[in-house]
Amino acid sequence: MYGPLATYWLLPASPTRTSALLNGYQTDGHTDFRSESFGVFGEVSWHPAARLSITGGLRYTYEEKDGIYDVRTFGGQATVPVSTLYNDQQSILRAQSYSAHDGDGSASGRINIAYDLTNQIMAYASFAKGQKSGGINMSGLPVNSANQAVLATAVVRPETNSTWEAGLKTRLLEGALVFNINGYHVDVKDFQANIVDNSATVAPRSYLANIPKVRVKGIEFDASAALGSHLTLRASGAYADGEYASYPNGPCPIERTGSSTARCDLTGNALPGLPKWTGSAGGEYRAPLKGGELFLRADAVTRTRVRGEATGSAYTVIKGYTLVNGSVGYRAGQWELALFARNLFDRDYMQNLTVQAGNSGLIVGTPSEPRTIGVTLRTRLGS
Repeated sequence: MYGPLATYWLLPASPTRTSALLNGYQTDGHTDFRSESFGVFGEVSWHPAARLSITGGLRYTYEEKDGIYDVRTFGGQATVPVSTLYNDQQSILRAQSYSAHDGDGSASGRINIAYDLTNQIMAYASFAKGQKSGGINMSGLPVNSANQAVLATAVVRPETNSTWEAGLKTRLLEGALVFNINGYHVDVKDFQANIVDNSATVAPRSYLANIPKVRVKGIEFDASAALGSHLTLRASGAYADGEYASYPNGPCPIERTGSSTARCDLTGNALPGLPKWTGSAGGEYRAPLKGGELFLRADAVTRTRVRGEATGSAYTVIKGYTLVNGSVGYRAGQWELALFARNLFDRDYMQNLTVQAGNSGLIVGTPSEPRTIGVTLRTRLGS
């Protein structure tokens, strides 16, 4: 429910827009969503040669979904339907009522070929094709220029994906050195994502929609090395190149709200939440002490900047950061006592930044957790 200052903060200034317009304005209603899913699957492995393994699997899934959305608005200043003041109220909280049904069956599968080059090195390649079932928007629909719900957006099409992957897994020096690396390429058609309808210039809202095509490709590695019986070192890293391969009618950045352009071509834009580079490094040192062992752990994780949301707004870019964590403790038998520190150097960063649906210009985010120091006591029950 909105209060007497809502009109001032949420709507453009106008002599006819008084504080009474939104004072007490609110919604009430209900939603009902039901789904049923049936599936059958199988997998088989074949060893045509001593070092060669071929694995294949198939799955078929059928799903039925039904949804009802019924929300009414009341309170605030009494207005006449379709009038300017009525549309002002509806731009903030919107009355809508609709029902939708979706039924879909799909087959998915994968094949993996693995070959042991030596007893310590295995190479593999795989291909997988799958589908995420369609869905129903259960939080309201975008509206057209006449402020009517666009019913065609009630049902979201299924999402299909194709994934190629190849890599090496190694275990060398009698297991003291482990190194794994892989590359991948993923194509997704009709990618399902929540997008903000910035064509509503007063109060943008988010809804579930299909993005024509998304592509992600990259390379990853992880490694560990045991240096003697006391010291273990670890490292991992990844490069990811994710983009909207086809998104000609996407929402525009928040800074373009109110302009004559309601849709923007986001083809080629980077995917939100996906840093191009990530990495980690750390280790643990252990030393015997009075029937148990003293241990010291430290690790650092780093990532480059990411986009907070799909449009690539300059106001939702999250800068890269590096965090350092550590702990020191003692374990004996089933007990472990440790002093730990997270975000040891008290680095400030944003975990996420998004355009808030319901109020043009409002961007919300979650700040970093501050440096945290504490003590843990653990035990294992049983033998």
